[in-house]
Amino acid sequence: MCQARFSAEASAARDATYSAAGDARAAAYAEAEQRHYDRLAAIQRYFGQQIARRGDPDADHALAFVETIADPERLYAPQPAEAPIGRVVEIAYNGIKRQVRVDANGRVVADSDDGWSRRGTFAGDAEAFMAAKRAGVGLKPDPDEPPPAPPIPPPPMIRAEPQPEPPPPGLLAEALARTERKLR
Repeated sequence: MCQARFSAEASAARDATYSAAGDARAAAYAEAEQRHYDRLAAIQRYFGQQIARRGDPDADHALAFVETIADPERLYAPQPAEAPIGRVVEIAYNGIKRQVRVDANGRVVADSDDGWSRRGTFAGDAEAFMAAKRAGVGLKPDPDEPPPAPPIPPPPMIRAEPQPEPPPPGLLAEALARTERKLR
């Protein structure tokens, strides 16, 4: 077998070419990874999640990705919150001052949409809260308690269907005889 001998200059040029190709490939992988992280961050911001990656959600390519690929019809965009109603007043109770929003009926409008604070009185809120607490609504399961067993599925339904009746013996014999005659 004949092996080609390269000059020192040719070997150095070959090694430099391989090194440059490896560096270019590593740079391309790093750029692709960064673009991926940018897109993830832009998607997380778009859908109202906390950005948990090291990407730039304001990168042009990431914003274009969200607009054209992730949600082009804007079907899953978070809905803007409605403007709060009423006027802001300051109340003082037992020496504690705070600002609250009051609706047209003079009731305090809830800051959060928890469903409890929209009732007419505080007593109604407290009664409903205690009733829900007694019923176990919102309680977390005990971590030491084993999970409940899955429900047992009902047994499968077995249906008895009548067996198809075989053709009369004469018809089968005639069909076999015709087939044998055709084959001869």
